[in-house]
Amino acid sequence: MNKLKTLTAAITFATFGLGASAAMAQAPEAATAPQQQQAAAQASQAAAPSQQFEAGQQAGPVSDGDLKNFVKANEDVAKVRDEFTQKLNEESDQQKAQQLQMQAQEKMLEAVKDNELDALTYNAIAARIQTDTELQERVTALQ
Repeated sequence: MNKLKTLTAAITFATFGLGASAAMAQAPEAATAPQQQQAAAQASQAAAPSQQFEAGQQAGPVSDGDLKNFVKANEDVAKVRDEFTQKLNEESDQQKAQQLQMQAQEKMLEAVKDNELDALTYNAIAARIQTDTELQERVTALQ
């Protein structure tokens, strides 16, 4: 179950662009402080709508259909993340790394949309899985 929590947390962050901040933090010699601050600010702004959406979603149930779509999207997003993580680890040019991050985010968003979810719903479910044991059990049963 910890693997699922780690995976969904990583995907949630990557979907909202926090993955870019984390990747730059792992390679501080390649990124300047202003670039890191800008990425962090953008990530905070992107996460704000999600947090508002999550608050509204906490009380409502997650449908079986949305949960099935989430599980499939989660698998697809993980594949994209793994592919681009390897590419990012091999890239030393900061601009190329940022382009790869943008491409990864676009592909992750496509994966979510291809599974009939929007990013807000996907991220709300991923966030709820972190604290909702019943939802965790439902996800595990679908895997």
